Amino acid sequence: MKKSLLALLALAVLLSACTPAESATPESETNPAAEAATTEEPAETSTFPVGSLVGCGDDTQTPGKMYHFYQESEDTPQSIIELDCDTGQESCLYTFTSEKMPDGPLLIQPGVIRRPVGKTLYTIPLDGGEVQTMPLEGRFEPVACDAYGAYEFWGGDWNVQRTFRRLDFTTGQITELKTPPQVQWYWAVGQDRIILWRLVTEAPLPDVYTQNEQYYAAIQSATTEYDWYDPATGELEKIYAEPYYGVEQADGSQNQRYFLGMAGDRLYFQNTHLLRGNPGVEVLDMQVESCAVDGTDWQTECTLTTGNAAPVPLWQGPTLRWLIDNATSPIKIYDLTDRAWHTIGLSGWPESLTGDGKVYLMQEQWGDDGSYEMNYVLADMDDYLAGSTDWTPVTLYTETS
Repeated sequence: MKKSLLALLALAVLLSACTPAESATPESETNPAAEAATTEEPAETSTFPVGSLVGCGDDTQTPGKMYHFYQESEDTPQSIIELDCDTGQESCLYTFTSEKMPDGPLLIQPGVIRRPVGKTLYTIPLDGGEVQTMPLEGRFEPVACDAYGAYEFWGGDWNVQRTFRRLDFTTGQITELKTPPQVQWYWAVGQDRIILWRLVTEAPLPDVYTQNEQYYAAIQSATTEYDWYDPATGELEKIYAEPYYGVEQADGSQNQRYFLGMAGDRLYFQNTHLLRGNPGVEVLDMQVESCAVDGTDWQTECTLTTGNAAPVPLWQGPTLRWLIDNATSPIKIYDLTDRAWHTIGLSGWPESLTGDGKVYLMQEQWGDDGSYEMNYVLADMDDYLAGSTDWTPVTLYTETS
């Protein structure tokens, strides 16, 4: 579900403004004042190791297994459920003793699942060993982790400067990290650095709620920038930048890119060709493009269906694997492995991809009497793209099973 939310976020960015930019900096030029306003101090020496960073979510996986929460009701304890992707059978890995526990993501690394709950860090061995707990100095809501620690994008409202914090798995210490200003979003893509999407402006942006007119006047000349961010040092390496409203074209339209994910040694972006006017925004066409990790060697991957529906990215672990075009019926899936479109004339929506090459599908069924039923199945990814219905039904866990 988080993947669908990111697709909606991409669309919201593209449609966020209905007036053309008053001044747009060409893609090839540099805005010295903007760069001067966001120059970072020399990076500090790394004080902790950084491994392969992966995103956190309620549904996550190891090769051959998937994990999610189960709770019978708000008044019953939560459990971590393990799905065997070979058999389709769910079982209970661990049940927390506290009731009405706050939601928090699972942090999966080889051999263990960790979860911060309140001021306690739980470490749960996947082989059924003894569960360990560690006291924390405060609440922590992680968005990414590696083998050494977890990372939180900490702060209040999106318009308030937010920073990254790190939770050390060995000591339990929570440390605020050096974070650049005006970060809008982030992606953990299996590397030892995080990709940031941030705004670069000559001066800090006014509060969009209390100074609305001033905010939108200032945003006219803002730059959208994608960077590699080293959490240990705060060092940035620029990938790509463009005017906030997109790169102006000769006919008055704009091209605007939004990051989708990383696969292999390529970064993938949605490039939307749009025309802003009154009363709204018209999407003229959309493409998927890729570049090298340093922002060079841009290539067109595929063309998307014209319309306002952004592609839904689907990851296999931290790797972008499929792009779902649900603007058509039946849906089409672009596989980044064979770089081809596949028309899926089958029921079911791809929810996630497992580490051992399977797709987890949600199937909805409506009876003649108006009854509704939702089931889940597992299928080989390549077979599913080829139209096979050789699926393994998923037997869901219940407390009585």
